[in-house]
Amino acid sequence: MLEIPTGKRDPPNKKTSPVDVAIGSLFLLLILPSISYSLGELIDIADSLEYGGEIADMRNSLIYSITTVSILLVLGLYYLGAIKTEGAKVASGWSLISLAILNILCRLQDFREEIRIYRDYGGAPSVLEYLSWPSTHERVELVFLGAVIGLLIMKK
Repeated sequence: MLEIPTGKRDPPNKKTSPVDVAIGSLFLLLILPSISYSLGELIDIADSLEYGGEIADMRNSLIYSITTVSILLVLGLYYLGAIKTEGAKVASGWSLISLAILNILCRLQDFREEIRIYRDYGGAPSVLEYLSWPSTHERVELVFLGAVIGLLIMKK
């Protein structure tokens, strides 16, 4: 019997290279120290609540930690070949982009608070000067890196 082609083809089975497996495994292994560090930070913030700390600091810390762990998880799964379908790539990419947007909004809130504290103590940096400090722009760069990774995963 003659088969009529439907136009759909099964994607070729790409085997994951040993280098990709090593890279993916490394990303997944990095999740453990990230979580450990994040829990330590959360404990410190929880302790500061007793002495006038703010619950917003705990929320922001959770968002920052979830963003970092999510980036490592998505990259690890991607390199191990677990994220293959177009739907999984789009979902992974959009989740990283969404977390990056939420992260940058929390960072802006933190930056506004830090600038206010500097002004209260008489050292009022301009916004551009504040953004040029390594402690500030490195945090922003990491957020944008997460969004770029999300875009690249969706594109591939």
